[in-house]
Amino acid sequence: MLDDTDNPEIVGQLGAQLAKLAKIGVRIVDGFVIPINQKLEYGMSNEVLTAFDQLDSECVILRSSVDSKDYDTETLRNIRRNSLIDAITHIQQNNARRGRLVAVIVQRDLNAEVSGTIHSINPVTGDRREVLVEANLWMNKTILNGESEPDLMILNKRTGTLTNESEEQNEICLSPKQLLKLHSLIRKAEDRFGGDVSVDWAFDNGHLYALNVRPIDEKTIERFL
Repeated sequence: MLDDTDNPEIVGQLGAQLAKLAKIGVRIVDGFVIPINQKLEYGMSNEVLTAFDQLDSECVILRSSVDSKDYDTETLRNIRRNSLIDAITHIQQNNARRGRLVAVIVQRDLNAEVSGTIHSINPVTGDRREVLVEANLWMNKTILNGESEPDLMILNKRTGTLTNESEEQNEICLSPKQLLKLHSLIRKAEDRFGGDVSVDWAFDNGHLYALNVRPIDEKTIERFL
């Protein structure tokens, strides 16, 4: 399971981050990990297919989880059982050609009503008294890679209330209850990781899931300049 270990030498950086979130009570999408250097020989392939069946999902998401913080996540969506082994092997071989050690995260696919990224500071101004929320209707096709063209909302970090109310407020794609859940999520993540962080998230069937967490760095801030 995804929360079995948070050792990046086994499950890569993304796998380790997800495990750390799960251990503080943050909901992550059900799934399992093909560890770094695990080849899909016959016996292992059967184990992977058995694990897939236990997810009770027609399709899964595959995400690369490399041993370095310097690479973006490669994501394959809508992977069915009959193509699962080939898709995992593709990610492994693609990274091996680039000299990267990679684990492969297999998760139940989502049919999200809304998704996005939440930042524990306002990266536009650098104000740590504010939280910036990016939100998109449905599962944005690039949100799992940390990219989006979203609606933006600013929350008071202490209270979780909106600070950028406007005439367009009724058109935002998040309810007050969802915003409070996001506020709680980012405060937990900030406390756990001990610094400024961004969390990719999605609401699926009313439940909030964390998809990734990473430190806020110059690359994050450059997106808003």
